[in-house]
Amino acid sequence: MGRTTLIEHDVPVEMRDGTVLRADVWRPADGPASPAVLFRTPYGKSPLGLATLTPAQCVDRGYAAVVQDTRGRFGSEGEWAPLDWSQEGPDGYDTVEWTARQPWCDGNVAMAGTSYQAIVQWLAAMEKPPHLRAIAPTMSTSAPYDTEQLGGSLRLDHLTSWLGLTALEWVQRRAAAGDPVDGAVVAEVVQLLTTPEVPLRRWPLSTILDFEGFPGRLRDIFAGKVATVADYRLGEVGVPTFSVGGWYDVFSFGTIELHRAMRAQDPVAGRHELVVGPWVHSGQLPQVQGEVNTGPYGSAQGARLADLHLDFFDRHLRAAGEHTADQDPGGDVRYFLFGDDTWHRAASWPPPEAVDSPWYLAGPAGGGDGGRLLPEPSGVAPGHDTFTYDPEDPVPSHGGRVLQLGRLAAGPLNQAHLESRPDVLVYTSEPLTGPLDVVGRQRLRLRFGSDAPATAVVAKLTDVHPDGRSLLVAEASLRLEAEGDGPPDEPYDADLLLGDTAWRFAPGHRLRVHVTSSNFPHLDRHPNVPGPVGEAEHCCPARQSVWYGGPYESVLQLRTLPAPTAGEAR
Repeated sequence: MGRTTLIEHDVPVEMRDGTVLRADVWRPADGPASPAVLFRTPYGKSPLGLATLTPAQCVDRGYAAVVQDTRGRFGSEGEWAPLDWSQEGPDGYDTVEWTARQPWCDGNVAMAGTSYQAIVQWLAAMEKPPHLRAIAPTMSTSAPYDTEQLGGSLRLDHLTSWLGLTALEWVQRRAAAGDPVDGAVVAEVVQLLTTPEVPLRRWPLSTILDFEGFPGRLRDIFAGKVATVADYRLGEVGVPTFSVGGWYDVFSFGTIELHRAMRAQDPVAGRHELVVGPWVHSGQLPQVQGEVNTGPYGSAQGARLADLHLDFFDRHLRAAGEHTADQDPGGDVRYFLFGDDTWHRAASWPPPEAVDSPWYLAGPAGGGDGGRLLPEPSGVAPGHDTFTYDPEDPVPSHGGRVLQLGRLAAGPLNQAHLESRPDVLVYTSEPLTGPLDVVGRQRLRLRFGSDAPATAVVAKLTDVHPDGRSLLVAEASLRLEAEGDGPPDEPYDADLLLGDTAWRFAPGHRLRVHVTSSNFPHLDRHPNVPGPVGEAEHCCPARQSVWYGGPYESVLQLRTLPAPTAGEAR
């Protein structure tokens, strides 16, 4: 049932240091004081239109909504420095407490929002504002989880495209203030946004956006002076959390790990919930992701995301007699299963009923092309396959967990055109005789050799359809470096984190593993020489090898749901 909504624009909210931030306030035009939902964004409060939850949906359920420009952005005073997280926690605390004091608020405040808007929720919650009752971060991560997911690689296109947009604003602000702007700076920013592969191929990478005075230089990031992702003191977060992620979100692993960490320290059912859909990193969550139409339940609307948010807030911001959103006994985790295209429930993540399902890499059979992926060890003598990785001719990025700010496309895209490259090894199973539900955290334990003293390995898991399409399911990367000055004497024991997924491989489909050493420009190219990320001034080719059999077993370590018995539904 709709309500009459009162919207106040550019309401001043004074911070503890006297800086005034501006917010739009949405609230029911009449009735008693109500709980409030706070959104804090650096992207402009007026165009906020998230698929997860909107201010209008909050008001329709009897909540006020406060949408604030963060410090130094749009209508708010102060200075904003990209990737400087130090002010977001205190500003979040002050805004929560300001909201709770308003006559239209009953003193109960929640926070919501996606990506940057999610990160600032964690930072505010760490400050323990007394009137904060719950947070709902969508697609967030933290520094240690991001590092673990990437295996030491740099999410290059993501970082530089985001910084490129920031640099464009920086140039515009300088010009508006009458400060001189070097034409070379403008040219580089434009090139980074329009033809990013040109600057991203430089050695060293630290020369990109290396402008005096620019607050987000790659050189400072590589030196550890600036953190690309915030870190949290989760032990100081004492409020319930409603986390939302996507299987193809760049922050998928971080979102899930943050939920798991909160559940570990506060295991009471209903306090910490998780929703993971088929989505890429975006504020809009349609049913079409990559090349897959996930059906009517695959969109944010089909998933009822707004209602799930507000039901959660009802349980934690309102008295028991003021709502009907009782705790659903189906479990605190909701996840979308690709291929089945429906939502499933679990008590925790990974689902407790998931079991280990190893698949073993092996060489070609009878002189055939391509390696094999077997459900049992081959039992043959150790062997290996080789390829040459040349950083000047990297495997192009195509789909997966990428940010779509630059020129890349995310999600489950066909990888078949990459499989003919000589620097991509493939290992494929026989066609499946029944459905295989791969649900949980997936890994690849690879015995990987190189004649370089330092290098990288990149892996993908794909679903090979009978028509030959090879859809990307999950991916991983890992930087490797020998202990001495030369190449390692033995193959590395490389443990690659493919991450979390929920994907049904249909009967007649095949599992496939790609192994290569690059995924550019999504990830930085390893130069095959030792040294810190981004500082190499040259590169060289490397001869790589994948080992299997006997003591050199390479294993795809899947988590799968047990097959239903005859007559039993999943």
